[in-house]
Amino acid sequence: MVWIIALLCLGVVGAAGYYQGPVRAAFSFFGLFFGTLLAGPLSPLTQRLLPLLGLHHPAWSIFAPQVLAFLIVLTIFKIAGQMVHQKIAVHFKYKVTEQLLYRWLRVYARLGLCVGLLNGAFYFVLLTLLIYSAGYFTTAAASGAGDPGGAKFLTATRQELHELNLDRMLASYDMVPGRVYQAVDMASLILHNPLLLSRLGHYPPCLQLAERPDFKNLARDVQLQQMIATQAKVIDILRYPSVHTMLTNATVVAQVGGLLGPDLDDLQTYLATGQSPKYDPETILGIWDIDRAATIVQVRKKQPAVTPKQLGKIEQDLFPSITGLSLTAMPDQQMLLKLLNPNTSEITIVGTGTWKKDQDTYHVNLPGSLPETPEIEIQEGNRLFLPKFGFVLAFDKEL
Repeated sequence: MVWIIALLCLGVVGAAGYYQGPVRAAFSFFGLFFGTLLAGPLSPLTQRLLPLLGLHHPAWSIFAPQVLAFLIVLTIFKIAGQMVHQKIAVHFKYKVTEQLLYRWLRVYARLGLCVGLLNGAFYFVLLTLLIYSAGYFTTAAASGAGDPGGAKFLTATRQELHELNLDRMLASYDMVPGRVYQAVDMASLILHNPLLLSRLGHYPPCLQLAERPDFKNLARDVQLQQMIATQAKVIDILRYPSVHTMLTNATVVAQVGGLLGPDLDDLQTYLATGQSPKYDPETILGIWDIDRAATIVQVRKKQPAVTPKQLGKIEQDLFPSITGLSLTAMPDQQMLLKLLNPNTSEITIVGTGTWKKDQDTYHVNLPGSLPETPEIEIQEGNRLFLPKFGFVLAFDKEL
């Protein structure tokens, strides 16, 4: 297929050069050259034009500014080429003999063919570069014989480019940001390993996303969760109404990108290993579940002389209040106290507060805490002790 594309580019563009002549073909070549060269440097300027064109979604900013800059430069050169060609054509048509005119036309056409073939080679590189970039996405999303024909073409052609070692050359000219390919790799990893969704949900920035109503609805959508668990086709998941609505919402995509940040290395490491070099040092971050047994141990430490009867009474009074209790500490220094209803499995927020770090000590401000802003203790990064309800509650960290 790659060689068919090459022959088509050389044949079609070469023929166009034959009929256009060397002047217009040469200006087109320089337009292609300088358009490719200046697409990156001019993209910050052309990016300002996207809202005027109605392209508000952040995804457009990945490639649209470069394409727009390329087309502007190419158009300028084509217009200039047409003007120069017109002057030359008028000169030979009205100011030379017919014999010289015919000779000029023959030479002009043949020279145009030569320059047109050069343009064809340039277009071949640009077209295969597009296939190289787009094929990365279709390869990651490939699910078998049921894929659309266009996706199959891109996947197969990109594989052929790899076999011909052309991908090495194309990679050096690829303008798609590396973080986009990182995002595709992580999305593919999650879709092919649905159990990683739970790990993703515990990534600190995702804790904030999980509190948004739209993301809560996604998590509660049984049909969507079943599609992900059974590794349905990527195209079907993307077309699912709630997913499609979210992905096409420019505001939501921008907010998610802002929370995750431009550097996705930490998230990629977290998905692969469960460790986050960026957030692990902040040991309070994460979801903490109540540990009733460890809480009773704290009661015994605080009241060494407590009798079994008194301890039973404390358990009887305390357990209904703390069963299903959890803490969520987020990177924006917000903390949520949640309670799971064992009958309905519904989780409700029963308290909101903040946390802050003073040197190596964490202080939490939660309603009902005694004292009001207690100093909490975290043991070995996986057990948290919080004074509340007049007791020291013990929480274990999820994952």
